[in-house]
Amino acid sequence: LLCITTLKSVNSKPILKSMKYLLCSFHGDTNGLATKSVVQLVHDYAMNKLPDHRLIFGLDGNTYAHPEKDQQGLLDFAEFYNKQLHMNSCYGSNPSITNYTTFHARTFLQPQLNKAIRIEEKDLLGDKNPKDHILFFESDYEVIYTYKDNTGKKIYKDNMVFPTLNFPSDHGITSTILKEL
Repeated sequence: LLCITTLKSVNSKPILKSMKYLLCSFHGDTNGLATKSVVQLVHDYAMNKLPDHRLIFGLDGNTYAHPEKDQQGLLDFAEFYNKQLHMNSCYGSNPSITNYTTFHARTFLQPQLNKAIRIEEKDLLGDKNPKDHILFFESDYEVIYTYKDNTGKKIYKDNMVFPTLNFPSDHGITSTILKEL
């Protein structure tokens, strides 16, 4: 977990109506079971300790489109941050379970042979899930535009397994432009 606060300024001087920001980052456990607890803690910290700051929280929540019993589901997570915490996501309050930010499948040439699958099995057994999020208080921001990239060229190619030689991450880049309210 990484949290940073910032102060908006012009020419190295705080502007008349300064804005303070709390920027947070979190990488969840494999099944995403700690995600809601960590988001709750960050929410409470922002509300109680830094109420004059605007929160922007980027996270790999390890949320799953079709969760097993021991995995954090995307829709349950979205209902939690939206209805209980009054937060929103760069993908909206009702994100699509098919808006994938990961799609990787280990080959037999990589370590962890127990996780290796054949290319024909990539859609069935690969990790293809909507795991990454940018959260904020719904009263602070409006989403102008959100994009994903799994090529390094500001393009997201659906059904492309990654990492690749040109894009070495197993998560796509999630980026958003927010308008302050």
